[in-house]
Amino acid sequence: MDRFRARPLQTLSLTSRPPSPHAIAWSCDAELAVVTQECIYIFLPDFHGPDADADERDASQYQFALSLQPSAVINPSPKINGQLCAQAGVKLPGLRAGDEGSFKGVGNGTVTGAGAALGQVIRVEWSPSGLGCNSRPVLMALTTAGSLVTFGEQADSQSAATSSMRTRTFKNWRVLWGLGAKLPIPDATSRDGFRTMDERIVSFSWAKEIEPGRALLAYLNDAGQIVVMSIQYHRRADASMRDSERGWIWTLTEHVRVNGRGPHEEATDPQDPDFCPQGSIFSLKWSPWLVEDGYRTATLAYLAKNHVGFRRIILYGEWERGELPDVVSERSDTTAICLPLSSDALLEWEDAVWTEGEAHTARGIVTTPLSVKSFQVVLNGVLGEPSHPHSIWECASAYANPDEMSTNPITGLIVHDPDPRNKPPVPYYSLVRLSATPTNRDWYQTNLPGDAALPQWVEDIGGQNARLVARAAALYGVDSDFESDDEEGAERVMREAPPAPSESVLQVHPHRFRLWGLAKSPGDGCTAVLATKHDTQHPDRRGVVNVHFDWQVSASADDRPHRVRPIFKPLTTEGRVWEWMYGLGGDVPGVSPGQKKSSSSRGQQQATSPLRELFNDVAKKLLCVFCDAQLSIKDDVATCKNRHAFAVCATTGIPILAPGISRVCGVCKMRCLTVSELERLAEEHLGSVEAVGDAQGEVCGGCGGKFVV
Repeated sequence: MDRFRARPLQTLSLTSRPPSPHAIAWSCDAELAVVTQECIYIFLPDFHGPDADADERDASQYQFALSLQPSAVINPSPKINGQLCAQAGVKLPGLRAGDEGSFKGVGNGTVTGAGAALGQVIRVEWSPSGLGCNSRPVLMALTTAGSLVTFGEQADSQSAATSSMRTRTFKNWRVLWGLGAKLPIPDATSRDGFRTMDERIVSFSWAKEIEPGRALLAYLNDAGQIVVMSIQYHRRADASMRDSERGWIWTLTEHVRVNGRGPHEEATDPQDPDFCPQGSIFSLKWSPWLVEDGYRTATLAYLAKNHVGFRRIILYGEWERGELPDVVSERSDTTAICLPLSSDALLEWEDAVWTEGEAHTARGIVTTPLSVKSFQVVLNGVLGEPSHPHSIWECASAYANPDEMSTNPITGLIVHDPDPRNKPPVPYYSLVRLSATPTNRDWYQTNLPGDAALPQWVEDIGGQNARLVARAAALYGVDSDFESDDEEGAERVMREAPPAPSESVLQVHPHRFRLWGLAKSPGDGCTAVLATKHDTQHPDRRGVVNVHFDWQVSASADDRPHRVRPIFKPLTTEGRVWEWMYGLGGDVPGVSPGQKKSSSSRGQQQATSPLRELFNDVAKKLLCVFCDAQLSIKDDVATCKNRHAFAVCATTGIPILAPGISRVCGVCKMRCLTVSELERLAEEHLGSVEAVGDAQGEVCGGCGGKFVV
């Protein structure tokens, strides 16, 4: 596919509005998720432009046309974890009559403890790469009932229809498992084999990528406890090596539980004139991993009442897939900050570890959310003294500095990826605030260098904000039955409005905006903002939210080599392809024009593939299944003298001689043999299956992309 034939990034219109800020998330594979009051929108990217012979409808299709909308109201039913417990050999007791669909609350809150929470999804976050089925990330959602619910793919390997799919769909998406809100999870130490999670979760965060199928998750409950769990997706230890079901299971294990309430005394007097609302669903965030000999460490930042704490989490040794990791927490925080915080405060880390001598530091941004503060933490420094309980007056964190105050809260923040060769004084960031009006100039802020171009959505929203029309025309446009959010509809309304009097008339700004979130693509080449457009003359009648995009302007074919934007962190193949299409990233071997099939880069990649070397002699021995003639392999096709042709596995170079034994790459569309088929061939021709490990064959051997199913 040519970069210039990539599907256009058009504005997405959704039919309901977000319930909370920061309601948009972008995964490492360029999948997009948006939380609204009615449903969760999950968008899958298409990495292939329209073919030359595609029909007109397909050729005009925009990016993110494929979406799933599961309900954003989720009842924490034990059935969510029915399969999770069944995989561990645990049978859950049946529900009693009258208990079906009932939830009597959980936690310490007066209201939520009585079961009044609706179960509305208020936040989503993608897991790191490689955790779920087909090494794809999973999506976790936080509900007001205090539960975490995980969505993702669950492929049916026995389905012939599934194995023949060539494009991604939502056919195999499921609710995988959940945590909190009295959901049962397997527990070998319990008499019944499971325990009920009698806690209300109020915040969560995924740690950065560790290894395929392994991740750490931290969550905060309403009792102020921070819990760190290991999440694994692995093959059952007693599963047959060539079992068609593969025996893949999820394993969830708690490792750390520490106090995250902070040192400040809670205000209990409802008549306290200095009361300030507290609490945030964005209270936890993991720093990048610092990898050293024999262990790796990350600092978990947490927000409490007017307090930011930094607790170091250590992962010792090699974490073998299917085995429990050795995860511990330091006895006290590395450091801490006292500063005024209100509700919906947010913390983000810069995705970089800076080394100065023997000190390794990481930096980030805290939004209060009315102002911005930067911080720096030594990842391998000595522990600080535990913070003793004290009043917010003692540390001067009761009130913010009036010079730093704003009445427009921050609802979207991204920290840009830095150049590791050039450390900026503070992390580069961009943010949006809730209200964007003609008189409000701070709704978009950034500290990027001055030569950085404004995002397209900033210019678009700013232009619509600055527009002036006669008040009569604005009133007519609001009252019209054919009101439209698009520019063509707005222009039509203004053309058909009644003519204004010749004398000077009052002019007004017909629109204002509310901004609900900001996200960046995997390689930081694109941004997406979540915005609602409002009329200034009448109350709104519709709940509509738009996703606006900013992307790098493509260079012409002549100066393309000089316009490649450097990417300083490792990305998945899907992330690299996205940046190549929309972020001016470099070419992707096996996908980009001139990098396919006979390219030297791909040839080198195939030559160094351990599976290709392992099965080199096997590929030469296989005969045509129709006439038993010798096969001749050239490029990606194997043919015999009778012109029977077969596709060749991109990972091993073995001809694919039967249906249902291969999978299609979701990026380059080449086929690769399944792991079970590779194990069969290894046992038949090599006498052992030990050389084919679990990790082998999980991604495409041609481009490194993930399979469709």
